[in-house]
Amino acid sequence: MQEREQVTGSGFSRLIGFWTEERSLTLLLLLMVLHLFILAPGGRFLGYAFNLMGSFLLSLALLAGVLTLVRHRALRWLGTVMVAGTVVFKSVALIREAPWLIIGDTLFTLLSLPALLYVVFQQVSREGPVSAHRIRGAVALYLLIAMLFAFLYGFVEELAPGAFNLANFSAGGQAARGEAFYYFSIVTLTTVGFGDITAVHPLGRSLVMIEALIGQLYPAILIARLVSLELETRRGKK
Repeated sequence: MQEREQVTGSGFSRLIGFWTEERSLTLLLLLMVLHLFILAPGGRFLGYAFNLMGSFLLSLALLAGVLTLVRHRALRWLGTVMVAGTVVFKSVALIREAPWLIIGDTLFTLLSLPALLYVVFQQVSREGPVSAHRIRGAVALYLLIAMLFAFLYGFVEELAPGAFNLANFSAGGQAARGEAFYYFSIVTLTTVGFGDITAVHPLGRSLVMIEALIGQLYPAILIARLVSLELETRRGKK
């Protein structure tokens, strides 16, 4: 019994250790690209299996972030329950569309996603040489910001229907709406602004302005930070 607990504890420690290493940033970027650009839009046309796989990958990333961030055992269990709630709400919402399911899914995700953002930010901005893994982590962090705002937009739309003009994306149900907000968030973050989706509600407009500012400031601040870290590392080697 004790040996089994030791093996379980060792496996759990290795899992946590992996997500505190720089190589995990490359895997996270892969998960983000799969979810945002393949599974989320694919689920709109290819059905339930793609949607479920996308939800699973997102939940896996959220769980890794929560477990890595939280050191206290009780809080880890709370974080695990929080992500489990995300999985349950996402899975049920794919089968049955109901406002309370969608709001529950969004709330659980919004509670877990900032933890993952914090973990990745700590990894990317910490002292030390700038590796390829950290650069990929910076790209993953950029996509995570877009994902966070997409869920915020969806939450505002559920609380105040019509907060966003989704005339060209109204067909297809919740899956199509979620994919539309991913698209709108990335378009806003990169300040492209095609205008096919627009914010009507004041809260939605405020979120759009905040995301657009982040989209302008993040690359400049990130490049400055990575360059300064690399220069400090080179000075230390001399």
